Amino acid sequence: MKNLHHYMVVDDDPTNNLICEYIIKGTDDQAEFESFIHPEEALKAIEERYSQSENLETILFLDINMPTMTGWDFLDVFKNFQDQIKNQLIIYILTSSIESFSRQKEQYPFVAGFLSKPLKKEKLQEIFAENQENEKNEYRDMN
Repeated sequence: MKNLHHYMVVDDDPTNNLICEYIIKGTDDQAEFESFIHPEEALKAIEERYSQSENLETILFLDINMPTMTGWDFLDVFKNFQDQIKNQLIIYILTSSIESFSRQKEQYPFVAGFLSKPLKKEKLQEIFAENQENEKNEYRDMN
């Protein structure tokens, strides 16, 4: 069974990172939280940490509009990672600008969804419910 208590936020806005941490830790009392304001550092950490593991499932919230590397640039690098790494992260785009993401969704099928900032407790609970349902279906398919 998956243990989705690892969370990562990649956003250049420290205030948003604090809001995410508050919401996540207030919703999941087992949460392990990490944030990055520099997406390049997050990518390096992901590549190093997740290539050494196969069961460190993490929910990653990614901002799109960042100055040094956009969320799209981040995803372009991420999609070239080994499947072993990609399969351990569930990525949600967390953005303040509501735009149509349908075309980008085709380019990045590993993105689980798109959420408006700030992260809300109700949305996090929906993510939990979705992942628990997916886990049950995967378990049922295996048996």
